[in-house]
Amino acid sequence: MILQMLVILLLSSWIVEEYLNNIYLQAYVNDVVQADGSLIAVLMTISGLGVALGLFKVLKSTHRQIGALVTQPQVPTSARVGSSSIPGLDLHPMVAALKADMAHQASMEPLPPVELRQAPSTPIQAPPGPPPTRTLAVVPTTIVTGNMPVLKRANPEQDKTENSHQ
Repeated sequence: MILQMLVILLLSSWIVEEYLNNIYLQAYVNDVVQADGSLIAVLMTISGLGVALGLFKVLKSTHRQIGALVTQPQVPTSARVGSSSIPGLDLHPMVAALKADMAHQASMEPLPPVELRQAPSTPIQAPPGPPPTRTLAVVPTTIVTGNMPVLKRANPEQDKTENSHQ
């Protein structure tokens, strides 16, 4: 549970830092909040009321169960299956079953010890790597004309042949 809390805290702080340092994320969040802010507020209100109503129903049913247990007359019990060694203290049936199971396991024979052997140490050979790649000999350069960058042709003769076909 603590690990989950730490992960949630780490991811939340990461999102906050990203929002503070990323202008595109800031613009996106601002646009979403402006466009859908009222819808988000309505959904949050409805979900909050739903959670409160659910918790109220659970509280009410628990209160009713406790009231039923308090008003129920106490029947004196003697040596029930689910009773404890202390008189007057009854155990839940699951606790009684668990105690009986643990008492049964204590009478069972112990597991045999596990033998640990060390694996033989042989050097592991790495698989051969891929063949070396060839690089392009001619690298195109970029020329900025006005607002748009344009790639310069590596072969100027290509421009002449393309212009002549048109």
